[in-house]
Amino acid sequence: MKDRLIKIHRVTKVVKGGRIFSYTSTSICGDKKNQIGFGRGKSREIIESIKKSYLKARNNIFKINLKNETIPHFLFSKHSATKIYLYPASKIIGLISNFVIKQVLISSGIKSIFSKVHGSTNSVNMTICVIKALTFLK
Repeated sequence: MKDRLIKIHRVTKVVKGGRIFSYTSTSICGDKKNQIGFGRGKSREIIESIKKSYLKARNNIFKINLKNETIPHFLFSKHSATKIYLYPASKIIGLISNFVIKQVLISSGIKSIFSKVHGSTNSVNMTICVIKALTFLK
């Protein structure tokens, strides 16, 4: 299994004595052979939040069904303000998608797909939306 870090967010909390920084990291875990997992971790240290997100990603692994290294049918998913459309494509086309979506699809083993994002392009929302769409595969 390979872990990929998608994004690290720095969150600031202002208190009477000053500012308190904490970090939230988003990661995915996949074997490039039909398995993928998603995790988010929070901590006051960057390394700790990354470790937590990797651990959660490894615990949330699920299998997806592929056909010739692409998805067998059209997929649509919505999470908060993000809407994602995933279309099956031939091997010639390859991965035509956003950087975040491409990271998720590469780690899951999909090599040819066409995707379109409407609405918010927040990296966390897009990752959750793609994972949701992949769970709808039959």
